[in-house]
This record gives sequence, structure tokens and C-alpha cells, in this order.
Amino acid sequence: MPSTHPRSPLSQLAVTPRSQRIETREPSDKSGNSSMSQSGALTHSIASSEIRRNSSRFVANATFSLSEHDVDFHLYRLPTSEERCRGAESSLRMPKRTRPDVNNVQNGGMRSRRATDEQLRILKFWWLLELFSPQKVPAAKSLTLDSPHEQVVSWRPGNDLPWNSLQPPPKFGSTKMVWAHTVYLGVYSLADIYESLHKVFHDDADVYDERQPGKSACAGLLIDDRGQLINESQILSSALWATGRATNRGPSDPNWAEGFDTARTSFAKTVENREEQRIEEFTRTLDHHHPTAENETPPPPPIGGDFIQELLKVAHRCSGINGLNDLATDEIVIESRAVSAKRAEETAETDFLNSFFLEDLSRVRKQTAQGELGAALNSYLTQDEALPLSHRIDVRDSPSTVDAAASVRHLPKGRWPSDPSHHLALSQQFAVNQALGSFSTTQGIMGVNGPPGTGKTTMLRDVLAGNIVERARRLAALPKAADAFTDTVHTWNVGEKYESKVPQLRPELTGFEMIVASANNSAVENISFEVPATEAIAKQWHDTADYFSDIATFLLQRDSKKKASETETSAWGTIAARLGNKSNRKGFRSDFWFGERDPKTWKLVEGGCLGLDETLRQRHEDRTQWPSWADAKNSFFQAERRVDDLIAQAEAAQERLEALESTHFNVQRLEQRLEHNQVQLDQVQQSLSQSLRSEREAAGRRDHAFSGYSQHIEAKPGVFEIIFSWGRALRPWRETLDEFSRTLLAAEEQLSEISRQREQLQITFHDKAENLTRTESELNRARAECQRLTAHCGDDEASYGNSYPGDGWTGETRELQAPWLNEKLDEARSELFFEALKLHENFMVSAGKKLRNGLRAAVSVVGAEHPAKLEPEKILAAWQLFFLAVPLVSTTFASAGRMFDALGKDSLGWLFIDEAGQAAPQYAVGTVWRAQRVVAVGDPLQLQPVVTIPNKVQGDIATTLGVSDSWRPPAASVQTLADRISIHGTTLVQEGEDVWVSAPLRAHRRCDDPMFSISNQIAYEEIMVNGVHRNINDPEELDLFDRPDGYRIYPSFWAHEAAPVSGNHLQPNQVDRLRNALDHLQKMGVDCSEVIAISPFRAVADKLSTLKYHYPGLTAGTIHTAQGREASVVFFVLGGDPSKPGARSWAAKSVNLVNVAVSRAQRRLYVIGDEAAWAKNNYFKQLSHSLGQHKDHARKSSAAQITERTERR
Repeated sequence: MPSTHPRSPLSQLAVTPRSQRIETREPSDKSGNSSMSQSGALTHSIASSEIRRNSSRFVANATFSLSEHDVDFHLYRLPTSEERCRGAESSLRMPKRTRPDVNNVQNGGMRSRRATDEQLRILKFWWLLELFSPQKVPAAKSLTLDSPHEQVVSWRPGNDLPWNSLQPPPKFGSTKMVWAHTVYLGVYSLADIYESLHKVFHDDADVYDERQPGKSACAGLLIDDRGQLINESQILSSALWATGRATNRGPSDPNWAEGFDTARTSFAKTVENREEQRIEEFTRTLDHHHPTAENETPPPPPIGGDFIQELLKVAHRCSGINGLNDLATDEIVIESRAVSAKRAEETAETDFLNSFFLEDLSRVRKQTAQGELGAALNSYLTQDEALPLSHRIDVRDSPSTVDAAASVRHLPKGRWPSDPSHHLALSQQFAVNQALGSFSTTQGIMGVNGPPGTGKTTMLRDVLAGNIVERARRLAALPKAADAFTDTVHTWNVGEKYESKVPQLRPELTGFEMIVASANNSAVENISFEVPATEAIAKQWHDTADYFSDIATFLLQRDSKKKASETETSAWGTIAARLGNKSNRKGFRSDFWFGERDPKTWKLVEGGCLGLDETLRQRHEDRTQWPSWADAKNSFFQAERRVDDLIAQAEAAQERLEALESTHFNVQRLEQRLEHNQVQLDQVQQSLSQSLRSEREAAGRRDHAFSGYSQHIEAKPGVFEIIFSWGRALRPWRETLDEFSRTLLAAEEQLSEISRQREQLQITFHDKAENLTRTESELNRARAECQRLTAHCGDDEASYGNSYPGDGWTGETRELQAPWLNEKLDEARSELFFEALKLHENFMVSAGKKLRNGLRAAVSVVGAEHPAKLEPEKILAAWQLFFLAVPLVSTTFASAGRMFDALGKDSLGWLFIDEAGQAAPQYAVGTVWRAQRVVAVGDPLQLQPVVTIPNKVQGDIATTLGVSDSWRPPAASVQTLADRISIHGTTLVQEGEDVWVSAPLRAHRRCDDPMFSISNQIAYEEIMVNGVHRNINDPEELDLFDRPDGYRIYPSFWAHEAAPVSGNHLQPNQVDRLRNALDHLQKMGVDCSEVIAISPFRAVADKLSTLKYHYPGLTAGTIHTAQGREASVVFFVLGGDPSKPGARSWAAKSVNLVNVAVSRAQRRLYVIGDEAAWAKNNYFKQLSHSLGQHKDHARKSSAAQITERTERR
């Protein structure tokens, strides 16, 4: 959900939608006084329309005021692409910036935000979950010929210690190996600590929790191959310490869980002191026996058993568990692993005993309590009562909202260079436009719900491309490459002679740092490997795309652990770095910066890959072979203008379509008006005719009355008659005259009124006639305009094809295709992306030695080769400069906290969370806290987070802290928390309840039927549309599975195999059935690398894993093995102990497990198991029914008759 809080100065580009009038101000004078009043401040009411496309019109000269909700931006105009091409950039005035205050940089330029009490309780709850989630001690394992590099033994006093008894390990290839030993002190059962916690918190006898398998240890330490303690390797168990505290002090003490850092430090210091004492004792003994020895002092003897037992007692004491007999055990386990001799001296980076997330959660808790909450984390921790329920927009009920947001007016200029004829689906473009539009100018969290096969990675790649293009637009505004830096240079010493220097980037060039993180290693690796690979871009650019491609290929091959001579793996650009743990970071630094070197001489390998250091050095020396900064900018401007022109054409087409719709409506309105006017005219004409008749009749009556009156006047008695009658003759005449007068007057008045009405009707008639004529004229013009627009729109429809949002753009067609995207436009947007990278590359050359030296220092920070106490602002500046060269880094959440440990809240631009539904909410806290903008992409209906702490213990702790179920994994995940705060989304029914999910991606492009339909029906209420189109008619590329008249490989079905073996989930006959099927597939030409074999049960999965040796390339294991992967064929081997029907019920308790298994299969799904037993359970019943229907349909087809029996053989 877009944040309502002000933007960070790490991303200070103001945006100017056409629909808004934004007051700009000229740069301040030398004294720093602005030439305009503060009324030019930019508020958060800026509309989202055209944010990306118009965002470069102004650059913010930023100092932040500041209140909680508004930011004062001083705006400076950037040239348009047309002005740039005319060379107008030389007149651009960009203000100099002083280095922001360190705290201001780290807190996003916003006033400190203090967490609420509930938010602090949630963070404490998650921290406690990790406090009680130790890592497990490995199971016992002996050295064998098949596994000569690992041993795990339970050691007892009197037994030989492995560092004294093991023979040197064999080489791994040509690499010399030595033993590294991990000693686990005081091994205990996890079930015992959880049982203790049940009693401490709330011992409810009616609540059942299955006992947790596995063991952990009270403490651990590392021993090298010589039997010496590795410095700073000693670790105390947080879980056992906390259990002791809970038992001894109880949760009624508000500080019962505080103090682990003190105990851990005490243990480490005690062990360190005892080791120093051991060495001193050896030295005194040596001096006593050889007081005059001049030879080199020999190393102390290997650590002995007594010393190990002594450290065990120290661990018990520091953990506070003395007297707790079930927990204070004497068991000691020693794991011995063969490691490279070169890495043997390295101190372990990670805590091998406690949770990976404990330390970072502790840091965030402390910072948030001090007011450093951060905008994204604040959104992440939105309380239930503060959810934006009334503002939610259901994208299924409001398609106009999606259409408006996905329109060409909001289209980002940059695009990932996939095939230009393969456009994003509507829901993908909606998500991309939202991310790069209004969301890019805010801070917070945006959720994207990604059902299987709907293109989550494809969507993220477009966001990546859009950000790179936007940063290039800001670079292009610089008159000189050197203007990218402020006057600040961060320095630190390396050794006694060398000084590292990192120049500070201008604020408007920061905020584009992009991190992709996941709880799933394979998800992170997928993106790290896919993005730089040549296959990730369309074939038309394979020969021309080159962003340090040699380095990218070298990195990709090293990451894949393959040599160039052994693989065709190639990369087009150093666009992403697979970082995370210290080993990855050190390896990346070495390969990326120094290139391919001889490990003995450290000289470049002849013909090998040059690192970035040598590449930049050579380019600096031969600068004339590269375009000037001005030429590079002009190339970018030309590509941008091409995109602008095509977008303008699309906008014009959209305006024509909108005008056509409006004109159609206008024609209908005018036709109705014309008809109405004609009716009115007819009515007036009829009234006028009647009025004329009435007027004639009234005139006749008036004439008749006048005639009578005149005759009566003529009949007036004469004078003599009047005299002789003494006036009596005049009286009756007068009376009659009065009557004639009244009659005449009445007739005249009636005629006058009728004439007046007739005249009014005549006026009305003329008015109506004129209206009719005018309406006819307007209608003719509208019909002509409609005809003209129809012709133009017909041409537009031919140009834009399926992406033309006309009358046919409905239903599945609408969902499968975003509007207004044609091949020309997407090709131009892809070309602009490449030009953006070329501009970045040219910048690294044009900025000269200053940038090269800065990158050298930055890469040292990336590779964890910087001083331990280096200031946070220097580390941040180093990371920002590195991200300018390598836009995207990947990491697991487990490693992110250590990699970015010095960075504060809101310090990095973008965090993309992949497979967010599989990540427990606490895993992402530290990374979310450090990010300005978080895009969480996942699916709660795939695998849920793996939670080791029992549900009852979770509930006990949550109840004690007053934390609701909304925050409890596995029901809660990073994705569910992002979903609940999303404005745009929809409602799905999950386990009988309505659940709001963020706006879903809906176009599925992975699975054939029946897999698509099964997944769509049982999990997604059929919101997905099927976009899979197979070309099975191509004679040059034979389809292995289907052909026009049927199938080549038997369609998906349930292979019924009973479960005869009781007492074990593993059913050997089902594994045999799998072997037969694999053999058959290989005969049919399907490579095992295109096959996944999975099971819900560990015992079965372990057996399936052993098949990888007989079927190279096969992916096999538990359901989690398949998460994030896909394959042509998936075998779902159910197994299941027939004596434990509850195990089948467990597998069917939610839709997630079946959904994952089904949605991994692109072409075929084969379920192997006891159909009668499994089909009694929910979801498996639907699976059985659907596969049965599909099988019946296949049998009726005219395909080649490959029977089930043949398939089985």
C-alpha cells in the first residue's frame, strides 16, 4: 500500500502529471536564498498519472522540513527529450548539494517515528519465536567411500577426538582439503525445551502438540584441522538460555527474556580467556623444558577432552540451566567436514547454532523503540483496526480501475528486452505501472499476488528495467559525468598506506538500489542466474547486448560451478550479483573486480576474463575509443525520443478510441434528439394548424358580430322618432346596441387571443424547425466524425492487434494482453533500456579515476573487506555507488541482516521479496526496515513458511504478549501481511473464509490441462486465464508430448499403486513404478532434467533423492524441493503408511501441498499412490476426479494407442 509519509531524500525526483499544476521555482542564489516563496512546496496530492513518463521534468533540490506528512521540494526543470537532442542540456541549472546529515540519510529524511506499543509487542513476539528456534545438530554420519568428506559422531570422554584420529581428507578435484570440526556441547532434545515452555507459559492438558524431532546444543565452537580453537567461533544457545530464564524467572517478569547478549558475551569471553590460559600454560611448560631454545615456537597441542568438558560446564553455567537435568546434558557431538585449505582459516560468518534472524531482529527492536521505525516497516506492522478496509478496491469488481492504471498514459518508458511480440498481460502491466508510478514516489509496501505460472519474475524484471531507465534519465541531465557527485568524499584507511575513497553520489541518483530477497535459496538463485543470462533476452539482441558481458559470463559460470569449456552458459550483462553470505560476497568481489587470475601468482590468466578494475583502467587509458559523455547522452535522448513518439502515437490512438466511443454516444444522443425534435415539430405543426382553423372561425364570428352591430347602428331611430316618442324609441335600441357591442367585443377578444396563440405557435414552429435543422446538421457532422474515427480506429486496431482495447478486448483476451502494446513500442522501450545501460557504462568511463577508485572501495565493502567499525554513512555511500554499477543484488533473508548490518532504516531504495508466501513474517523485518519501497510477490496458496517452534508454544507466547493470530506463522507470512494492507486486490475463499489478497496476476502461461484447471479450481476460484499456447505442428521442432491428432507420451493420470507396507511411509512398489516411468520417458526422448519427483513425506523424499545418481538431472525430494521450480513432467509419489491414516489427513489439511505439486508440471502430471485411500481426503478427491476425467478423454482420442500397461513397463 502506498505510504502516506513523505519521500526520502534518497529518491528526490519530483513528478509532474499533466493533470496537476505544480509551481516550480528557480534555483537559489549563492547565498542559498530561494527566489520564490515556500508556497512552491510539493504536497502528496500529486496524481499518479504519467508519473514515470513525466517524472524527469523536475529535479528536487531537497532539504526536508519537517513535519510528519509533508516535504518541501524545490523544483528544477529538466529538459524534455526534444530539448536534449537540440543540446539544451547545457543551459540546465542543477543546484549543488551538500552532503545530507547521516541520520537524515538513514531515516529517509523524515522525522523519527516511534513504534506503538502493539508494534513493539509484535516485534518482541517474533524475536521470541527466533530466540526459541535453534538450528539442529546434524544426525550421526560415518565416513564412506560415497561420502568421504563428512562425519558426525557422538563423543564420550576417553574416545579419540576427530582432529587427532582422522586421516587427511581426499582432494576435491584438484583442491586440497582439510578438516574443519564443529563441536556441539550439551546436546539436548528440542522436544524437552518446548515441553518446559508449555509448563512455564500455560500448561493446557487439552492442547496437543506433536513432539518436535531433532536436537540442538547448549553451545558450540569451531576447531581447525590442527585441533586449535578458531577465534571468535564460540556460540551460546539462545533457546536453552531463554528456556532457563523462563523456568527460573517466569514470564511474569517483564525482563525475563532480556539479557542474552550479555550471557553470550560472557560465554565467549570466558572461553577466550580459558584458551589464552591454555596457551600460556603450554608456553610456560615449553620455556621450562627448553629455556634456551632458539627455534620457532611450536604450536600448542591440540585441544583435549578435558578442555572440551570444561567448556561444557562453562556453557551450562552461562546458560543458567544448572539444576535443570533434562536440559543440562553432557552429550557432545562433533561434526567434521572437509573444506578447502584456503578457506580453513576463515572465521564462520554465520551463527551455526542459533536463528539467523535473531541478531537483526534485536537490532530493529532497539531502533524502533528509539523512534527509528521506518515507513515500510510501519506499513508492514499496520494494526488490525487500522487496515484500510473502506478504501479497498476489488480489481475483479472494478475492471475500469485496472484499465485506467494500465493505460498507455502510465506506461513506463523502459522495458525488459524480452521478445517484443510477447507483451505483458494486463495484470502484470497493472502491477508494473503501479510500482513505477505512484508507488515509486512514496515509501511503504506494495503486494502482488502471484499464482503459479503467472509471470512474477517477468513482472519484476520490467520494474528493474524501468528503474534503470529512470536513473539513466537523471544521469543524462548532468552536463558532465563528474557532476554526479557532491563535494563529499568518504575515506578510510586500509592498512598503513592505502586510503579508500568513496565519492558521495547526488541524492537524486540514489534510491534506485534494488535487492531481491527470499527465504528460499533456489528462488534467489533463479533470479540471479536468469537475469544476466543471454537466454533471458530476446534472440534479436543476443549479438548486440553487452553490459560488461565478459564479466557477467565469467560470474555466471563461476556461480554455476562450471568452466567455460564445459558449458555454453553465457551472459549478456552484469545486471545482478548473487551475494548474501560472506563466501558469496568474497567470491563475487574477487571475480567481479579482479577477474580471472592465477591463484598462486595473482596474475591475470592469459585469455581469461578481465575484472571491472582492469576493464575500466584500459578504457580510461584509451578514452578516445569511447563516445564522449555528450554523444552518449544524445544516443540515449534519441532512443528516448523514439519511445516518446511511439507513446504519443499510442496516446493519440487511445484518444481516438475514446473520441470514437464519445462520438458513438453523441450520434445516439443526436439521433434521439432529432427524433424528439421531429415529434415536437409535428406536434407544434398540428397545434398551429388547429390554431389557424380556430382563428378563421373566430374571425368569422367576429365579422358576424360586427355585421350585426353595424346593421343595428344603421337601424338607430331617427331624431323625430326619438322626439315624438319622448325618447322611448331610443331606449330599447340602446339596450340591443349594448348586447351587440358585448358580442362584438367578446368575438374580438377571442380572435385576439387565438391570434396571439397562433403567432406564438408560429414562433415555436420556427424554433423547432431551426432546432431540427441544427440537430440534423450536428448529427451529420457527428456521423461523419464517427465514420472518420472508425476508419482511423480500424487502422489502429490493425496496428495494435490483440492489445487494442476495442469491442473484442474482453474476457480472456483482455486478461492476456495489456492495452496499447505493439511490437514497435516494446522494441523501442527495450532499446531504451539498453541505451540506459550504455549510458551507465559510459558514465563509469567518463567519471574517470574518481569513480574507479570509488568502486574499488565500494566493492571492498560489498565483499566484507572493510574495517569492522566503519561509519554507517561511509558504508551506505559505498553501497549506493556499487548499485550504480550493478543495479540488482540477491540475498536470502538469513544473510541480508549481516550484509547490510550497518545500514539504518529507509536507507535502500527497493526491496523485491520473491516467494513472499513462503517466508515467515519475522524473516523480512530487518530488510523491510532498511528499504524505502517493498514489493512483496508471492502466493499464500503455495507452500507456507516452515516453522520449527510448535504451534502451542507460539500460542502461549502470543497470548502472554497479547498478540493476535494475524502475526503468527505459518498462517501469517510476508505475503499475507503485504496483502492485508493493499488497496487493490480481491477476495478469495481460503479454508472456508474470505481472505483479501493483493491484486493478483491472472494470465497463466505454464501448465497444460488438466494441471491448469485443477489448480485454478481448487485454489483460485478460477480467476486465472490460460495463456498456454503450444506449437505442436512445427515440423522442424518435434513436440515430445503431443501431436495434432493426439499424444506421443501418455497424458496425465493417477497411477494406482497400493500401499502394502505398514509402519513406514515409504512404499517400495511405488518407487519401482517411478523407475519404470523414468526409463520409459528417457526412451521417448525426455531428459531427466525435465522431470521433478516429489513426495509429501520425508522418508519417501529421501528415497527419491537417491534416484538422482541413476537418473542425472532429476530433481527429487519433498514438496519444498519443487517450490519455485517447474518441469515438463512431475511425479507426485504419495507413499503413506496404511496404518496411519492421519498422515494423509495432514497432507490434505490445506490446498497448498496439492496446489504446489500440480502447478509445477508443464506438460504431464503423474500421481503414484493408493488412489482409493488418498481420494477419501479433501483436494486429493478433486485431484483424482480431474485426472480420471482427463484419462477417459485421452482414451477416447484418436491418438497412438500407448496403453497404461505399456507405460508401466
